[in-house]
Amino acid sequence: MNVNGTEASHQDKVYSVFSLLQLEKPELADVAAAVKQDHYEEALQALHRYYLERHLPGNRRSCEETAQITDYVKENWADEVAMVMKTADEVVNQTFLFQFPWDMERTQVPVTFDGAMDWNCIPDVDPEWAYMLNRHRYWIALGQAYAMTGEDKYAAALCRLLEDWIDRNPVPSEPTRDTLNWRTIEAGLRGSNWIKTLRYVWDSPLFTPVLLAKVLISLSEHARYLAEAFTGWKRISNWGVLETNGLFPIALTFPELKGSEQWRSLAEERLGETARIQVMADGIHWEQSPTYHHEVMCCYLDCLYLAEQHGIKLDEDFRGKVHEMAMASLYWANPGHRQPMFGDSDDNDVRSLLTYAAALFKDGTLRFGADQQMDYDSAWLLGMEAIRNYESLSSVEPAERSHAFIHSGHYVMRSGWNEQDLYMYFHCGPQGGGHGHADMLHIDLHAYGKEFLTDLGRYNYSDHTPVRQALKESAAHNTTTVDDSGFTEIADTWMFDRIASPLGSKWISRPDYDYVEGSHDGYLRLDDPVLVNRRIIFIKPHYWLLVDRFQSKGEHQYKQHFHFGSGAIGLEENSRICRTQNDGEANLLIIPIQSEGLHAEVSESVISREYNLLESSPQLTYSRSGSGLTTMMQLLYPLRPGELAAPQVNKIPVFRHTGEQVEDAQAEACRIVHPELGTEHILVISHKVPTGHYDSYVVDGVQIFGEIVLIAGSTDKRQITVIN
Repeated sequence: MNVNGTEASHQDKVYSVFSLLQLEKPELADVAAAVKQDHYEEALQALHRYYLERHLPGNRRSCEETAQITDYVKENWADEVAMVMKTADEVVNQTFLFQFPWDMERTQVPVTFDGAMDWNCIPDVDPEWAYMLNRHRYWIALGQAYAMTGEDKYAAALCRLLEDWIDRNPVPSEPTRDTLNWRTIEAGLRGSNWIKTLRYVWDSPLFTPVLLAKVLISLSEHARYLAEAFTGWKRISNWGVLETNGLFPIALTFPELKGSEQWRSLAEERLGETARIQVMADGIHWEQSPTYHHEVMCCYLDCLYLAEQHGIKLDEDFRGKVHEMAMASLYWANPGHRQPMFGDSDDNDVRSLLTYAAALFKDGTLRFGADQQMDYDSAWLLGMEAIRNYESLSSVEPAERSHAFIHSGHYVMRSGWNEQDLYMYFHCGPQGGGHGHADMLHIDLHAYGKEFLTDLGRYNYSDHTPVRQALKESAAHNTTTVDDSGFTEIADTWMFDRIASPLGSKWISRPDYDYVEGSHDGYLRLDDPVLVNRRIIFIKPHYWLLVDRFQSKGEHQYKQHFHFGSGAIGLEENSRICRTQNDGEANLLIIPIQSEGLHAEVSESVISREYNLLESSPQLTYSRSGSGLTTMMQLLYPLRPGELAAPQVNKIPVFRHTGEQVEDAQAEACRIVHPELGTEHILVISHKVPTGHYDSYVVDGVQIFGEIVLIAGSTDKRQITVIN
């Protein structure tokens, strides 16, 4: 048979697979014999036969187990099944909409290719769309749709796209970031996704010997590319983790490839290095973004799973770091089981990742914050035995309710672990690189099943719209600003001109209260420097007192910014009390302790709960001008659904023990009366730390000494608590 030049070249490319294999392995004896005789078609058939019969841990499921998993996910995860089937049907028709919960950059508008695929397509300015296209997460959906239905159209689409991508996207001569389809993180994510996908189609007649050879060649190219790509900065970047998460599964899944032993060794070394450097001592990823914390954690969990499947014991220090990351996710999560949206993060439910971690570590505390049943993705990945083991794993309530991440500067106050309990998150920590935002002293607040105060998200990574930069600014967070300037200066999507640093924080947690305090140096750069400080006192399980202090010589304008997740808010003209207006649901009151000289404004803002998506949201801004020591104090008081009565809040005088009334710059106090409390609370705030007997105060007839003091009870019976 005559073969033209193009066909011969194509054959040579396919036959080059044999030069990449360790043909001396006994299990490849039939392949080696055919190659030795130059019977390359026969060798391809023998290689295909070998992979059809090969029994590698976790490489494929039996028909019986596949049917059991299918029944399990249909019974327990119908919405996830529907999304997978919808995605698979769209991809069959070459329509792409990236909407899986942990897709790093989701899209909102479907894109369809009528003819040939354009793997370098950028439909709307933002290149993240092309990156998502080339990560191939959606191929897993095709594989699962094929497994659940047995319909060849899914396997056919997968095989067609797989071959098309390989044929039209040659590997660069060296690692580069100047590409849409071969950036190293795309190569890493793609390697992992291919391995997860292939298990579904090994037995399909559409996965031909020629396609198998092309896949082996491409995965070998991926591994060599990723092995060479790891430079010094990758040790501190999530890129290094995402790359390694592609290298490790290729090495373990295809030990027949030359270089696999070296790739495995490099991957294990890099896993240990990146975890040691990138994960802070409290379990938080240094880049200060829950989305990237979880992306890195998921990669690590994948590697732990693969190692366990192959009987490999990864370093205990590495395992410990991954477990710390999972515990951090548990304590971070709000009562709705979602990650905070600070930094470049979306509004994601963390239960599926905690389920994955709980199953791998067999940890009942992680299971407490996870799904009741093993989640959809973990069920397919781990299999029926893991599903049964998870069901028998006992759930253990975490040892703490409130939790401080001292090294990374994150603090969580909660009244309990119920979805109706009160929760506040506070941040006073380092910036965290390009994925960080100007969010120093930011708070989130949830109560009685309702999100009230929240970060506004990231929107996208493109400089073509001002929204991206606006959402990174200080005023886009629930924090304070001075003279309408940000404490951290945003240059563009990734860069900063000046970054504020924390000046320290204080944390005290007791059964009846939490106290946190933080400051930063963002306004010490001004010609007339301003020192800002935020204190928060949580009187469990009722309310928070928020105390913002500004110290300067000259006069400045100070603002507090409050961003609400949704709904409407109202403002009382005289008292400046802000109240959410959620009929039939919980509400939040923000009650200024001192309304004189305080200005308030309600306006519309935007929130981005997922990449490329914007919604409207209300915001409240309080402002006050002052010099010397200026304070702004609010009571943050949640109301249960149907509860209408507001507490009575009054500012009351503070006296020295010698009888003189002190100035507000020295100390302030407020009385809080609400029928639900069953008692009266007085909170005393010393703005200057008590240093001697002359700082002994008298408030409402009670002599006290302390920086933060709670006086509870009626005049005939008082309980005094020195909080700080």
